[in-house]
Amino acid sequence: MCHPWLAAGVAGFLGVVVTREVVPVLRREERDAPLAQGLLGTGLRTWFRGRLDPLVDALLAAGIRADWVTAVQFGISGLCGVAYARGWLFTAGWLLLTGGTLDVLDGAMARKCGAASARGAFVDSVVDRYGECVVFLGLAVHLRDGWALWAVLAAAFGAFMVSYTRARGEGLGVACAIGLLQRPERYVIIGGGSLIGSLAAHLTCAPAAAYGLLVGGVLAVAVLANVTALQRAAAIVRQLA
Repeated sequence: MCHPWLAAGVAGFLGVVVTREVVPVLRREERDAPLAQGLLGTGLRTWFRGRLDPLVDALLAAGIRADWVTAVQFGISGLCGVAYARGWLFTAGWLLLTGGTLDVLDGAMARKCGAASARGAFVDSVVDRYGECVVFLGLAVHLRDGWALWAVLAAAFGAFMVSYTRARGEGLGVACAIGLLQRPERYVIIGGGSLIGSLAAHLTCAPAAAYGLLVGGVLAVAVLANVTALQRAAAIVRQLA
């Protein structure tokens, strides 16, 4: 059953938010400097962190600890995987974007209250890896009956290689955080594709629209994540030569 009027209202609200908040940031960044870090660029990342600052202050004032937020993030990632496995794409998209937001939030909270540590960074990285694994597992279950399963596997492989190349490089004394598609971009492409696809399916009463946009997002991540891993590998090899 489709709900075109409800979908139109949600789409209109999101359109206003993007036009009011995001478009000016993208225009300033295009005018001032090229993308410096990933497809999202430094300007958009800085804007997003700035929007989270009041929430960081409120949570710290309420006595909420950063590691609690990390635990909640892991729980949301698990729910996201279940939602993808059940085919609840709109819910899964929101959960994925929420998990990505919490990933930024816990680090900002730790830095602001002076609790940032190697232990916290390690735990956060482990939670990120497990959370992303659960999300890809849910996608694999949802898309298990077609060729798109291979796109999910390629996207998961690329995502983990992006993290591995950076970690291995840092283990050898070489810092390398460059690349087109880092974790925030993966959240935005797959989560945003799920949301937009679900809205398109309700607007047109064509369920295939949701499937097509989701698979398109997964394919984009599969290609760009592996390109990013190779970018990092090449940069590290050059520095070690």
